[in-house]
Amino acid sequence: MRANKRQLVVDKATELFSKHGFQAVGVDWIIDDSGVARMTLYRHFSGKDDLIREVLLQRYALIVGSIEARLQELQIPEERVKAIFDWYGDWFATPEFAGCLFERALAEFGTEYPTISGVAIQYREKMTSWMAELLEELMPASDAQHLGDVFMMLLDGATVNARAANAPTPALQAWAAAEVLLRSKV
Repeated sequence: MRANKRQLVVDKATELFSKHGFQAVGVDWIIDDSGVARMTLYRHFSGKDDLIREVLLQRYALIVGSIEARLQELQIPEERVKAIFDWYGDWFATPEFAGCLFERALAEFGTEYPTISGVAIQYREKMTSWMAELLEELMPASDAQHLGDVFMMLLDGATVNARAANAPTPALQAWAAAEVLLRSKV
């Protein structure tokens, strides 16, 4: 039961942080909405920062696992890169989509607070290097790395636009731009 309450706190915190931001959501709000006792939260987490880190770590594992599952089904490098953009489009279409927690963590905490920003930076590095690795099958490594960085910027912009427009179409627009860039390199 203890692990279930821990996960209940993480799930509720994830929902609240996604909708309202890290700074706006206090521990009391998480406790009230999750229905756990204050002692329960502090039994599992040393404080709000520890909880935020766990939320980000779980989100990282969820996203990476989900994208890995998609990539396993595909063999053609270009299709595998497109699958990442498609994953974002599917995410944008979910009712719970409220922007990227990693971007929000960097915006609210900056890079000077590695306990939290470190996970966000790890996510960005993972996505960028993942795309670069896939692109290396199509072009020289230096071009692949450069394009991986640009593709991540396209996905960042698509994420912001999807939240502003409340629509999944920015992922398609980002892929259209990425495809033009990809064609110019291969």
